[in-house]
Amino acid sequence: MKKIVIIGTNGLLGEACSRLLSDDYEVIPLTRAEVDLADADQLSCVLNHLDFDFLINTAAMSGLEACLDNPELAEQVNTAAPRVMAEICQQKGAKMMQVSTDYVLDGRENVIHEETSATRASGVYSRTKLEAEQAVMQVCEDSVIARVSWLFGHGRATFVDHVINTALAGEVGCYISDKLSVPNFCDFLVPVMGELLESDAKGVIHLTNDADAESWFSYAEKIIQVAINLGMLNNNSNLLVQNNMEGNLSFREERPRYTAMRPKRLSEELGLAVRDWKVGLERYLRQKSENSLTNK
Repeated sequence: MKKIVIIGTNGLLGEACSRLLSDDYEVIPLTRAEVDLADADQLSCVLNHLDFDFLINTAAMSGLEACLDNPELAEQVNTAAPRVMAEICQQKGAKMMQVSTDYVLDGRENVIHEETSATRASGVYSRTKLEAEQAVMQVCEDSVIARVSWLFGHGRATFVDHVINTALAGEVGCYISDKLSVPNFCDFLVPVMGELLESDAKGVIHLTNDADAESWFSYAEKIIQVAINLGMLNNNSNLLVQNNMEGNLSFREERPRYTAMRPKRLSEELGLAVRDWKVGLERYLRQKSENSLTNK
């Protein structure tokens, strides 16, 4: 059985990778407690002592304001660490998948972005992630850059959980309506990630389902409606208010406004597809509802 190192298994996508790939691979999970990505020497030592065929890096310093306040740490975790991983993968002849983000895209025009669309370092986070893409592809010949967007899943609480919990508390949810991207269910991404590792695919791949762009407000509307359909919420619990980017005082770092991606290479070159996020949303909320009833 082939061996796969998954870095960041205590995170959202890393948890799903570790759980769903374990039937087909010998999974070697590495959490933050086991390897500090800010310590290049420790990371190199850990990886050099492992035998593996594939490596997926799902870890990152992703808080935009945290990156803004500590750019050196962001560079170490988001750029320098992936470069070390790529160097070791190249030495071992292992294939690497670097999970990147839609935030590396230019994001100033309301268009659907393909892999060839313009990129832009709009802030510390996007700059360090974009530099990681470039470093990994330069250093490791057999590497895939998997750009993802707006993830939800079982690894930790996300926007979906926030919307549901706010509604359950009877509070009004205020959500931005002028920032657009595409949601994705982690459990639907992982099988395609496995196929990408086994394929000859290299370079940038938009790892997303082929769906219409959503704003945080329209996303919240759909979450609430599914929850109502499942009996998790009453019809009168749909208390949503629209806001805009400029009205959010907690945003000190620039965020690209339009980052919806189209999976052109995935579908046209590789014949692969990520399942619809709305199907995943219903599955996720149904499981959340069933777990809540079980724990009562």
